[in-house]
Amino acid sequence: MDAGKLLRIKLSTAFLALGLLIAEGSNGAVIENMTVGNAKALALGNAVTADPPGIDSIHFNPAGLAKLKGEQYNLKLLFASFNFKAEFGDHDAQTQEVLDAYGYEDEASNSTSETSDAGLRVPFTEGITEWPLPFLVVPLGGASFSPPGSNMTFATAAYAPMAAGYIRDSDDPGRFMGEYLSLMKVTYFSPSIGVQLTDEWAVGGSLGFSWQGATVATELRVPNIALVLADQLVKQLDEQGVCENAALVEIINICGGDPLADPINPYTNAARLEFDAETYMVWNLNVGALWSPTEWFTWGFVYHFENTAEMEGTYQMSYGDEWVSLFSGLYESQAWDLLNFVTPFPTGLVDSPDGKGIQAGDAKLSFVNPAHFSTGISVQLTPKFKVNLDAKWTDWGVWEGLVIEFDEDQEFTKVARLLAPEYATLDTLTIPRHYESVWNWAVGFEYQYTMNLALRAGYEPRASSIPDDKQGVLLPLGDADLYTFGFSYQMAKDELLEFGFGYMHAEADIPAGSSTNANSTDQYNNFLYNPYAGTDIETSVDAILIEFSYTSTFD
Repeated sequence: MDAGKLLRIKLSTAFLALGLLIAEGSNGAVIENMTVGNAKALALGNAVTADPPGIDSIHFNPAGLAKLKGEQYNLKLLFASFNFKAEFGDHDAQTQEVLDAYGYEDEASNSTSETSDAGLRVPFTEGITEWPLPFLVVPLGGASFSPPGSNMTFATAAYAPMAAGYIRDSDDPGRFMGEYLSLMKVTYFSPSIGVQLTDEWAVGGSLGFSWQGATVATELRVPNIALVLADQLVKQLDEQGVCENAALVEIINICGGDPLADPINPYTNAARLEFDAETYMVWNLNVGALWSPTEWFTWGFVYHFENTAEMEGTYQMSYGDEWVSLFSGLYESQAWDLLNFVTPFPTGLVDSPDGKGIQAGDAKLSFVNPAHFSTGISVQLTPKFKVNLDAKWTDWGVWEGLVIEFDEDQEFTKVARLLAPEYATLDTLTIPRHYESVWNWAVGFEYQYTMNLALRAGYEPRASSIPDDKQGVLLPLGDADLYTFGFSYQMAKDELLEFGFGYMHAEADIPAGSSTNANSTDQYNNFLYNPYAGTDIETSVDAILIEFSYTSTFD
């Protein structure tokens, strides 16, 4: 076959595959593959399922380990910088009418939330750790060994499948959906094997052992018409002198325990939740295969099995003065016994052993790490030019809600379970997510500029797995585009230096009333986790990733 015809066949194969991948769907990424720290994968837009990157094949496709011979080690440095921004605009007409009619002020409207401050949940520490530099620096690495004459390669590596976190200022308007947040997963031991079954087929598997931690602090407020009515009722009773009638107050005191305190209203900071948990043992299993029927074409797939991190830790729920005043007043009146007989009712926690208005103790969080599937091809179009194409699916649909289990009944959940029973029991609180499991694609290009130097570039459109009606400020990741480039340089026979650079921009437009996780105007079915009811929101995330990798042999 002549070279021109062969090239046409290769081009047809590549572009047919690209068309199929795009037709399959272009949605579906949240944070996967962003922090693994492999320079080759980043430079190729993470399109490496059929062209796995050395020892980090453990994560991207364990079958790629079969290509590694002898004794090798790999050292990596990941530099990452993130900027999270949310623009809060005007209210819709209905919400603004309520604000004007009752004289409320919403500090979040027409304001900006922005942070580049990185915060991490670090092993062997508690709570959030503010990173002292304007960018994260994470050292990682691994090693592999293939016995002489063997078709098997063994390997292990340390890498970070998940590393995300930020810290907002204490007066930032975004604090009502996260003053700080960190989700971390670090795989510290990953015994893996790649086997070259035949000249065409290789398979592999990896069993990972990981530490995983989560920490969050958020202010809680409930801009709901029910609190408008309650607030106005208290004000009217006070104006009519009912709150000064000792006999009536003894029977039922909804005026509050402290006559100087303002009644609780829709824009009151009702409570502050701080949660911190971790586990040192989460297992994960990756399996993959490679098929190379010719020298210029390879197909591959990898599957990451779903796993669950059962994290244990501590919590503190601190209630505002208005909350304490309202419920302590009811607690001290004769009505409380009747209310508590019907259903467990808040007391205000004036005499709490943890401090006035404070509950603290132990808590648990079951965090599901979703299954992930990727398939792709690598086509050597010419002796110097190669293209990689991937299609990927991650089962983010399992994130219907994050459930926190407390060691005792909570003041907040006593009220929440009456108004939103699907999200609360007496000792559990569910943070609803309702993400989607969909597909996305990626493409990478490599050009062998010289015998020692290869140039790389990639593109990954990371359309969000967070539906439009579930977007918010806690994890503000809308549709994103990841642009990458890099190179590999063979320094000596057994020394390889690789570099990758990536820039990602994500944004989401959340019109007032459109998201049940942030700004819904459904006053009857969305009482909780809706701190920006009726407010226009636009979010954006900008990320810069820089990765270096050095690979050599032990001998």
